[in-house]
Amino acid sequence: MKLGDDEQKVGEYYFKDASDVANMSVLTNRRLVIVYANAEESYPLSKITAVKVIFNRNLKLLIAGGVIALVGLLMLGSNAGSGLVAIVIGAGLGYLGWIGKTVLEIGQMGGHKLYKVRGQSQSLRDFIEAVNSKLA
Repeated sequence: MKLGDDEQKVGEYYFKDASDVANMSVLTNRRLVIVYANAEESYPLSKITAVKVIFNRNLKLLIAGGVIALVGLLMLGSNAGSGLVAIVIGAGLGYLGWIGKTVLEIGQMGGHKLYKVRGQSQSLRDFIEAVNSKLA
């Protein structure tokens, strides 16, 4: 990402980890830039109509994990190995459902774009507060 004339970096957020520059968002005094995979999207601050952060737990994964873990418990008496595997899989699915996803939504006149982060990301919320302060 290259900064233009009189453009200054205000903040940045890494979607995965702090060393992963291929999955990040950068706020400058003129635009919001999202870099992911092998693409870069630039949103001029004057064109952004809304920025939202939404956190949701995945109830389907929670229920599926609970059911699979329960089936695993019932299987322990007849087949301990399969029962243990089912319990572990059920617990993993339940965990993924419990931590949920935080969704960043950027709105423009032409539509909305969503970016998802696993878990409840306070640093993403802080970054969006910085974006909103620049929009006001």
